[in-house]
Amino acid sequence: MRGKLASIAAAAATTFTLIILLYTSAPTSWTLRKSAPGPVIGQGPYLGWPDPLPWNPPKPKDASEGQSAERTIIKVKLENEDASWISKLEPTWPSEIISIKPMYSNAHPKAHRPDKGRVANAYLAWIIENYNNLPETLVFLPPSDAFGEETLNLREAIPELQIPYIQSSGFANLHCPTSKSQTTCNGRSLNPHKPSYEFRTLEAKIPEVWKECFGDQAGVPGRIASVLGSEFVVSKEHVMRRSVDDYLKLWGWLNKTIMDDDSSGLVFEYIWHIVFGKDAIFCPEERRCECDLYGNC
Repeated sequence: MRGKLASIAAAAATTFTLIILLYTSAPTSWTLRKSAPGPVIGQGPYLGWPDPLPWNPPKPKDASEGQSAERTIIKVKLENEDASWISKLEPTWPSEIISIKPMYSNAHPKAHRPDKGRVANAYLAWIIENYNNLPETLVFLPPSDAFGEETLNLREAIPELQIPYIQSSGFANLHCPTSKSQTTCNGRSLNPHKPSYEFRTLEAKIPEVWKECFGDQAGVPGRIASVLGSEFVVSKEHVMRRSVDDYLKLWGWLNKTIMDDDSSGLVFEYIWHIVFGKDAIFCPEERRCECDLYGNC
């Protein structure tokens, strides 16, 4: 019995020794557990966004010599958009073209324009950069509707703009209200203090935007209404009622907010008239608007 146990022990010891020798002398590819590979040269593990983000806000250019232009069209267009029609308005209406990438503007039938936030970003950046050289009258135009849903013939409307009225009023949406309501502007208004189900995300952000951009959360109006859109005309005097720092605050909020681009841009469609000095509810009567703005009396 003892001899049998000794033979088993000797065999076990021999087997264990052979395993040790085999493992220690085997190629590295035979190792039982490989360590995780290191990062490839030129790459690195994903660590999320840097904090803080690289920050390159626009800066105002130096004032140029000579007199500023009387009027200018600031047209934001998609890279593949034909905006050549604007040149037909020169020299009466000189223009500056800002190209932005199409992104997902043609991804599906309802995506017929770029995110509104990128349009607002282009407007604000232009104002900041040209603050010291502003023309007396400025028309801002977003990219054209790719699906032909335009309701205003801009090529015909812009030459009819009544400059004396614009200079005295300071701001006007290029679209006049089409309903008789002078409190909701075609039934579209925001109530920041009592958000409805449809607009609760948007309206709930208004106090935050107001505090960030206008510095007076207590003064948030009970209702905000204007003709929606990013097609408007504004005077130099009304643009300069706010400082470069004010516009940088607006630009900063737009570029830092966690809201999606489309929603943040829609916020600006609701407040452009406030930015340029109008009351929170700005709904001119349709016929009066057509007469004052275009001379269609």
